Amino acid sequence: MAKVLSFSVDDDLDMEGLVNQAGYTNRSRFLRDAATHYAEVLSSGDLVDRPADESVEGTLVLYYQHTVADKLPDFRHHAEISVVSSTHACLTDSHTCVDTIHLSGTVGIIRDSVSGLRRLEGVDRVAFVAAPFREEGCC
Repeated sequence: MAKVLSFSVDDDLDMEGLVNQAGYTNRSRFLRDAATHYAEVLSSGDLVDRPADESVEGTLVLYYQHTVADKLPDFRHHAEISVVSSTHACLTDSHTCVDTIHLSGTVGIIRDSVSGLRRLEGVDRVAFVAAPFREEGCC
C-alpha cells in the first residue's frame, strides 16, 4: 500500500520547472522517483565513503575521445577486478566513445581505477554505479 506524504519547498525552488524538465507530467511520480533514487544512493553509498577492502559489484560507464582508447586500462586482464561483461559504442552525433563495464572487485581498487581514469586527458566522464546488495535474489 502506498503512503501519502506532504511537504513544503522553498519558493525559489521551481518544482514545476524541474518536473517538466525531467519529462514528467505528474509531480507525485517525479517526487517518488527522486526520493527512490536518493534512497538508492544512500543505501549503496559512494565509493569514497566505503571501506577499501569491501567487495563491490556494479557498472563503470566511461565516455572518452577515440584518440585516448589505447591509453585506457584493460580491465579484462586486471588481476584484482573481475569483468562480467563489457560493451563499446561510438556515439556518432557527439563524436564520443562510451564503454560500459560490469565488474566486481574491492572498493579500493575500483575507486583507484575510477580516479585514474578521471585524470586521463581525453576522458570526458567516468561514473561507477554500485549494484544494490541483497542476501538472495534472481542470480
